[in-house]
This record gives sequence, structure tokens and C-alpha cells, in this order.
Amino acid sequence: MTTCRYALLAALFLGLLLSVAAATGAGAGKAGVCPELKEELNCTQECGSDGECADNLKCCRAGCAAVCLLPNEKPGSCPKVDLPLTPLGLCRDQCQVDSECPDQMKCCLNGCGKVSCVTPVF
Repeated sequence: MTTCRYALLAALFLGLLLSVAAATGAGAGKAGVCPELKEELNCTQECGSDGECADNLKCCRAGCAAVCLLPNEKPGSCPKVDLPLTPLGLCRDQCQVDSECPDQMKCCLNGCGKVSCVTPVF
């Protein structure tokens, strides 16, 4: 009987630990890298972990502030650029980091030594 009681207590304790971890967002890291931020003077505490941010936003820290932001690195890889001819169109930088591109697009080399927002390869 004592063994059953200890097993029941252990199961309850484990369940409590798991529910606390889920509520605090522990272990809920999301892909990507936070953009470079200037230190905030107002110490806004919007989040404590990635799990507290909506969708694919990350909890990013700057000084004493913590805010939900779109990460610089998005999932997927840049497509291989293998062009035998000079590409047509604008040959200028259209972005610097993934977060400057709409939706799932990534900031990648475009074939003329510059970068553009392109559809990634998964």
C-alpha cells in the first residue's frame, strides 16, 4: 500500500511540474534570431519566453525590455543561384535580413552580387 501511495504522489508531482512548464512557456523556443535592438529605457516586459509570443514571433530582449518581434531568420534555405547569363532586372539590394521580407520569403543572394526577397527552399 505504501508503494502505491508513493507512486501516486510521484505521478501527481510530475503532472504538476509539466503543467507549470507548459504555462510558463518553458522549452518553447522558436526558430530564428532576434533582430538587433537598441536598449529600451521603459523596460517593457511583454513576454518571458518565445512560448508567450503569438505565431512565429520571438521574445527578444534589449536591456531590461522583453518584447515579441518577428525574427530575422525565417525557416527554409536560400535557393541555389546558378545562372550562366547575367540576370535581367534590378541589380540592387532589396533587403538586409529575412524580417524585411514579406510572409515566408527570405533575403537571399540574387545572382548579381546583391540580395532580394525570394521564396525559400524547404
